[in-house]
Amino acid sequence: MSTEDRASGQHHGAHDDGAAAELDDLSLDLTDALRGVDGVVEVLDARPVVVAAIAAVADGIDGGGPRGLVDVVRTGGVLTVAASVATDVGQATPETLARVAAVLRDRAGRGSGAEVVVSVTSRVIEPALPR
Repeated sequence: MSTEDRASGQHHGAHDDGAAAELDDLSLDLTDALRGVDGVVEVLDARPVVVAAIAAVADGIDGGGPRGLVDVVRTGGVLTVAASVATDVGQATPETLARVAAVLRDRAGRGSGAEVVVSVTSRVIEPALPR
């Protein structure tokens, strides 16, 4: 999550700690909500693998609290939400992703007044090979 104003490229100071906490809370809420979507097998970290690994190490060092797996960024009046999920092979992936997008849009947009832009990707998770 970021409180960076992407339009100006400037990071804001302590007055945005509340905004960062709000985005972190929203990420956790959205992560939990996606776990209940029909056809979703797993919610994965939406950030690139290398970025997620670096963040996990940094959180371990500084004792960071729980982190949601949905990436939430506010830029001006736009709230951008990105999620990555593994889907049930027994269900149509496009329909599952549409349900995921609807949940993200509805929950992220509640009372925020912001335009919500949603991005959802699906990743293939291979089952373990027999030994």
